[in-house]
Amino acid sequence: GMPMNTKGKTTGATLKAEVDLAQQGLLRIGAEYLHYTLNDWWPPSGTGGMAPYEFLNINDGKRDRTALFGEWEKQLTPQWQTLLGVRYERVTTETGLVHGYNTLTYPTKPGMSMMNQTIDAAKFNTTANRDQADNNWDVTALARYKADATKDIEFGFARKVRSPNLYERYTWSTAGMMTIMNNFAGDGNGYLGNPDLKPEKAHTLSATFDWHATDRNWVLKATPFYTRVNDYVDAVRCKTGACTAANSTTTNQFVVLQYANQSAELYGLDISGQVPLGRTSVGEFGFKGLLNYTHGKNRDTGDGLYNIMPLNTKLALTHQLGGWNSSLELIAAKGKENTSDVRNELQTSGYSLTNLRTSYSWKQVRIDFGIENLFDKFYYLPLGGAYVGQGTTMGINNVPWGIAVPGMGRSIYAGFNLKF
Repeated sequence: GMPMNTKGKTTGATLKAEVDLAQQGLLRIGAEYLHYTLNDWWPPSGTGGMAPYEFLNINDGKRDRTALFGEWEKQLTPQWQTLLGVRYERVTTETGLVHGYNTLTYPTKPGMSMMNQTIDAAKFNTTANRDQADNNWDVTALARYKADATKDIEFGFARKVRSPNLYERYTWSTAGMMTIMNNFAGDGNGYLGNPDLKPEKAHTLSATFDWHATDRNWVLKATPFYTRVNDYVDAVRCKTGACTAANSTTTNQFVVLQYANQSAELYGLDISGQVPLGRTSVGEFGFKGLLNYTHGKNRDTGDGLYNIMPLNTKLALTHQLGGWNSSLELIAAKGKENTSDVRNELQTSGYSLTNLRTSYSWKQVRIDFGIENLFDKFYYLPLGGAYVGQGTTMGINNVPWGIAVPGMGRSIYAGFNLKF
């Protein structure tokens, strides 16, 4: 009963070149242009408050990117290698005038200006910031040092800038039903755009310590990182238009949010490694492992950042014999407790899963077989968001709140690969 149409188109071109500077290193340069258009409109439905016009969610939206970039890589000495990159990008966004399903206002026909759409549209149409131009600078500086045949160190700094997309800037209705149609975060909440949004500016410091055998038979890598994001695009509770007073305080329902620039930080550690366990008459055994920890925090509010994976690990016992390659995997994640309160993000419990994989290879053929979640463990996905598939989904709280998205149960697969 509520058709929704979206039409987007991207055209562009990229030009790249590499220039060998001999003793001065390697220079990579290029240019890029992308022209993106978007129309998002919802045809009228019935003869009530969702008629007689189309609801113009994004009308004649445009997002153009023009970029110039260069990267200089140089081997200073046998031990030292450096890389320096710079990118300038101009991003322009704009959108046209909008209106709701009708343009009536109370008390002309009470109830017909459904959920404040006429007032919201008028407010958006008179804003001075429907056209925006961002001048973004990215910088990357990286150095690699080879201490000896078994130790490498890589460290660097990066500044990355992202301009908001059209939905973040230009969705305009405060009504719950309309805002949930503009949710691409997966948390079940409604989202309202903000024409005043500035680009996000992330500054990252990181280092990678790489210990390994000379033939890389065993490897251990550790990468700590820290990122500070200015003008991070987070969210605040909507307090205007159709948003109610309860929307500002509720903790056990879906809410309407508006995008807002705030300050954020992320830090964490990635560890990976592999080691042979031994050769026997029944094949070669080995061990591989990954561990990841990330912490995200909104520096303005002290709130957790949305959709941050908790501490997690992947361990695998591997086996090889002739053409056979097999592994027994253990995947585990800690309970997700540091969540985004402004979004009423759901917490999830910790879990562990067991996977079995095997394959056999000939010269040109490989056969794969595996069982994922061997013991059919029930668990919730830490990054799965909210389950909203049950209920009358056109109302923001007509679906149950508090249900996370479950992970997949036991899954058996087989594959056949042929190279020619």
